[in-house]
Amino acid sequence: MRLELLRGYVLLAALCAVAGGPAYAEKGDLKFQVPKSAPLLQGKTLDLRFAKFAQGIWVTDLDYCPAPSIDRSVPGTTLAIYRGLLETPGRICQVYGAEQSDGRTQRAAINCLLTDGGEAIELVTVQPRGTNVLMVQEGEDPPVQFRFCRKIIPILQAASN
Repeated sequence: MRLELLRGYVLLAALCAVAGGPAYAEKGDLKFQVPKSAPLLQGKTLDLRFAKFAQGIWVTDLDYCPAPSIDRSVPGTTLAIYRGLLETPGRICQVYGAEQSDGRTQRAAINCLLTDGGEAIELVTVQPRGTNVLMVQEGEDPPVQFRFCRKIIPILQAASN
């Protein structure tokens, strides 16, 4: 009889601990209240890909076009941008946050895998100059002018043609 009574008290204590919790917390007490749009981000569109104007293979000099492949090009001369990816000789990067406020300039935070095995997090700004020129600025470096070389055709689309 005492054993059954002891089991009852233990069960009751366990139920009270689970139901009440520390300091009688209510549902949602541990959640943070986050504003739906931070003032810093108002009026800006966030995305995980580059703008359409930046899509393609770009070269600093049209003599480098068509590039044999991006990874075999001379460093600093060739750049490929497709959706959320940016590739240059020596690295391939993925966008993890991009903002486009005025429709003409886009800043993107990118995470890069370097061919030597290292990683880098960078900020890149792209801005069109007409239809065939793209200004690209990496971090605090001066902007570099790239000329449009060719469109990137997705593998599945190329295979169906």
